[in-house]
Amino acid sequence: MMGAALSVASVGCSSTRSAKVDESWLARVPENQLSDVREAQTQLRTAQDAVTRSDVAVNDARRELEVAKRNEDAAKARQKAHDEALKAANATGQSSNITQAQAELKSADASMSAAQAQVRYREHAIKTMEAQKELRENELAVADAKLSQAEYEALKANQDVRAQNLSEADFASATADAQRKVEEAQRKLQSQQQQERQARATWERMRNQVQGYGGSGTEHKQRNP
Repeated sequence: MMGAALSVASVGCSSTRSAKVDESWLARVPENQLSDVREAQTQLRTAQDAVTRSDVAVNDARRELEVAKRNEDAAKARQKAHDEALKAANATGQSSNITQAQAELKSADASMSAAQAQVRYREHAIKTMEAQKELRENELAVADAKLSQAEYEALKANQDVRAQNLSEADFASATADAQRKVEEAQRKLQSQQQQERQARATWERMRNQVQGYGGSGTEHKQRNP
């Protein structure tokens, strides 16, 4: 009578895929016994929203990289122009012209280095946002596993015989496995954040050098890492 539903649950299988409850079974559980399920559903929706937000953050970081690359192209063009200007000044043999052209090229070189450093920083920022998205996805998996576990406990408490054909150990294992992946993702994110901080510090140092030469060294918009 309920063979189809139980086949989906893979009764007796050690795989965490078996740690699922057919939500239609919960229809016979009194609402006052579903408080843990409702709380788990809320946590799941929160985790889903966090994944969506992290996806937006990745896209924002990619757009910021494109801006940085355009800045790098502009800096490269200025550097080339000032290099040609220095050659022209050298051809005049006038020391004042040569000195000015050398100073302007030096500033352009500094701007180019800062622009390249900005690109590297933005590349690291993308990796950080991607690692954060991975973490949020793993947190979503934990929330999903906990919801399934709460649904199982509700069926069991309501003495639903179908709960007897599910393995409590499977639900616990699914939650534990998902939690381990969260911890791995957290370590990965921390590593990426450290690399991003270092890349940002390098860029800011070079940007300050550009400002010291009288260059702009400006950026359109800052993102809080």
